[in-house]
Amino acid sequence: MPRSGWPKSGGREAGRPRQAGAIALLTALIGPLLATSVLGALILHLLAGLAARLPTSDALGALSVMAGMAMVLVTLLPFALLSVRRAHRAWADMQAALRR
Repeated sequence: MPRSGWPKSGGREAGRPRQAGAIALLTALIGPLLATSVLGALILHLLAGLAARLPTSDALGALSVMAGMAMVLVTLLPFALLSVRRAHRAWADMQAALRR
């Protein structure tokens, strides 16, 4: 074991348990699903707030609102997609564990 106390692993096993119980697999699934739903709700909330300002703004204000919407998507969407990917991987791991 290295000095830091972390087990030395690399390749495919990095960051993944070798044998996980049902509770660990379920926890690994619920975390990313919760993060995805929270990020999705935050994105929708921010876009709805910006869209509410759209009718009352002039042409330059409308461009500013649309730029703000694009920034919300560019900033938060990658994190939401990453959480979806992690949840999908955890789901696949859970299915593989159930087939064994």
